[in-house]
Amino acid sequence: MFAAGGGTMDWGLQGKVAFVTGGGSGIARAVAMALGEAGIAVGVADMRLPSAESVAAEIESNGGKALAVEVNVTNSDQVNDAVARVEAGLGPIDYLANVAGFAKFVPFLEITDEAWHDLIHVHLNGAFFSSRAVLPGMISRGFGGIVTVSSLHAQIGQPRAVHYSAAKAGLMGFTRGLAKEVAGNGIRVNAVAPGPIDTPGWRSGMVTGGNMEEIMEGRSQVIPMGRMGAPEEIADVFMYLFSPSSSYVTGQIISINGGEVMY
Repeated sequence: MFAAGGGTMDWGLQGKVAFVTGGGSGIARAVAMALGEAGIAVGVADMRLPSAESVAAEIESNGGKALAVEVNVTNSDQVNDAVARVEAGLGPIDYLANVAGFAKFVPFLEITDEAWHDLIHVHLNGAFFSSRAVLPGMISRGFGGIVTVSSLHAQIGQPRAVHYSAAKAGLMGFTRGLAKEVAGNGIRVNAVAPGPIDTPGWRSGMVTGGNMEEIMEGRSQVIPMGRMGAPEEIADVFMYLFSPSSSYVTGQIISINGGEVMY
């Protein structure tokens, strides 16, 4: 993260601890790296342990502190265990980044029961289980921050991704309801709703068979800024929402989409 005048921005978060789900790649990796650069100890949680270990090692090679944990966020016992291991290794968790997720583009009538449940489990259950695991400690300390990844598709809907749109829309309601419930405990809860971000997950979720560069160029043409976003641009907003600079911000859905949708 860089300040306008050059150099690394000081977010005022040194000495805190964060837990990042899906931290092995994409947006979550960028968030974990940004947190590490800001002096926050990072629990990098991912269902692929080697990916989490790679990110944790990179954070530590840059002078930060991190711990990789393997977890499937659809399993509440695994989530509770991962949170306990991070707190034992790094300290009480101050910030939670609910990022774990995936997208699949498929016509509505071809969505199977299993595919529907998979999207709901990873996005909604994952955010629920992770938030429930860290909140008791946050409430007892009277401090904490939770930021969850929703999506542009939750705001405008997306053909061939109805299950994804529904899951991400559920996270918007989840964010607002939880924000109201815990605001009096000194805990702020927000969400980001990215447009298309160039990540491995975005690329793999696209319909196969076309030229990826042509797909990206076509996608960029409907965005006023004329390009797709980068994971680091989403991480910047996470840092703002965790930082004291957003001390009066809670229950908000921050759209980050290059102007594709404007409210």
